[in-house]
Amino acid sequence: MVAVLEGSAARKQTAGRVLLAIGGMALFVQLWTLWLEAGLALGHGAAETLGWLGAIGLAMLQVVDFLAWNPNGILLSAARVLLLCWPMAVMLTGAALSRKGH
Repeated sequence: MVAVLEGSAARKQTAGRVLLAIGGMALFVQLWTLWLEAGLALGHGAAETLGWLGAIGLAMLQVVDFLAWNPNGILLSAARVLLLCWPMAVMLTGAALSRKGH
C-alpha cells in the first residue's frame, strides 16, 4: 500500500515538472513573439528620427488608434492578454502538482 502511494506521489511530481516545463516554454515563446511584434511596431526609422521616447509615444498612439477605430479592438486586446495568461496557469498547476507529490 505504501509503495502504491509513493508511486502515485512520484507520478504527480513528474507530471507537475512536465507542466512547469511546458508552461515555461510557452511563456518564453509568447514573450519572444510579443517582443518581435513590438520591435516591428517601433521600427528603426522612427527610433532613429524621434528617439526611443518618441517612438514609444508613436507606438502608443497607434495602439489607441487601433482600439478607438477597430470595432473589435477591445475584444482582440482582451484575447491577447488572456493568451499571455494561460502559460502561467499551466505553470501554477504544475507547481501545485509537484508540491502535492511531496
